[in-house]
Amino acid sequence: MGATSIPNLYVEGKDDVSVINALLFRHGLDTQKGTRHLHIKEQESVENLLANMPVAIKAATSSPVGFAIDIDIEITNRWNAVRGRLSEFDIAIPTDCPVDGFLGQVPGYPHEFGVWLMPDCRSDGQRLEDLVQSLIPASHPLWSHAQASTRAAAGLVDEANALLPNHARKWKRFGDGVRIKAEVRSWLAWQHKPGVQLGAAINDQILGHDSPQARAFLRWIMRLYPLALAV
Repeated sequence: MGATSIPNLYVEGKDDVSVINALLFRHGLDTQKGTRHLHIKEQESVENLLANMPVAIKAATSSPVGFAIDIDIEITNRWNAVRGRLSEFDIAIPTDCPVDGFLGQVPGYPHEFGVWLMPDCRSDGQRLEDLVQSLIPASHPLWSHAQASTRAAAGLVDEANALLPNHARKWKRFGDGVRIKAEVRSWLAWQHKPGVQLGAAINDQILGHDSPQARAFLRWIMRLYPLALAV
């Protein structure tokens, strides 16, 4: 596959790049950190990713193009945001996100494009870290402790803030909407390589690579791109 025909996958951030690269590697495809076989392109935010979708689709004349977007909010709202960005194209877009990911093709363009809502195209408020959590061994003794410790940490900060005068500067903590990030990283901090990054944890087999969520995502990858994976 020539350099000009390497397809693109647009994602939100660096963690998405590292996790997807690691999953592909564990399933038999070495992308050399997103520079071979599949370019995985960080967009720095969901807003940038959504804004760039129409241009990226129009520019994909030599290969397919895909977009992996965290759900983060109610899935109906996230999918409606995607549909809004695709509304300029004369294509049929389902009212609900297909559970196996969306594939479409713009008339007059030779290749398909695809959209995957991370982690599973169905769960309100979830994101990349929920996919990562699915790779933690189900029987690992520290996962429930990581969840309990994270709840306790949030409670300690809230209790401390409640004792401060109204004019005092409050202690900050993670928001409830991103609690899964704190839980996953707490669990990683207690492994034999403390604090390793998400993708490295998959490559080092601290995390697994073949949960149902990971396999579903990789099957969407294989439907969209001409890549051979052991899924």
